[in-house]
Amino acid sequence: MPIRVAIVDDHTLVRDALADLISAEPDFEVVADAGDAASAVRAIGEARPDVLLLDIALPDANGLDLIDRIRERSPATRVLVLSMHSEPEHAAAARERGASGLIAKSAPIEELIAAIRTVATGDFIPVEGELTDREREILARIGRGATNDEIAAALGLQPKTIEAYSQRLMSKLGVRTRAGLVGRARRPGL
Repeated sequence: MPIRVAIVDDHTLVRDALADLISAEPDFEVVADAGDAASAVRAIGEARPDVLLLDIALPDANGLDLIDRIRERSPATRVLVLSMHSEPEHAAAARERGASGLIAKSAPIEELIAAIRTVATGDFIPVEGELTDREREILARIGRGATNDEIAAALGLQPKTIEAYSQRLMSKLGVRTRAGLVGRARRPGL
């Protein structure tokens, strides 16, 4: 079953480009898009996506102010905020308002895809430096020598999702290889 994604951004070109890039993933489906707050609330209520990519700067509202209204209309929808600002304080503010995380508009598409997969599983994009419970669990399994396929089967996830987690863990922990992750997983405190 594909991950159903909605996109809310006031720039048509951005929405269309994101929709094309996301739709290229075989397990993703773009089910709605909107350019303003009023249209967003209506579209999300009708489409009930798994993940909403929500721009903060909308012409008729601050995107963060929409999160409560969107969750009222579609409680299962996870919100991933898109922002020009990626500083930890902006990510923390988005989390406090009910978002599952924040991703910078300057991020590579692979990072966005990984973030969508992460929030679709119910996990959060952590504020810089912190590991989520799911990341810790996956890191522990990597440390025990499990493959991506084995981890995916044990956790009921797709192998691509585990690969995305592995890539993010490498980035967060400052390692470049799976062997580096194994080493970090075996350190005390992780």
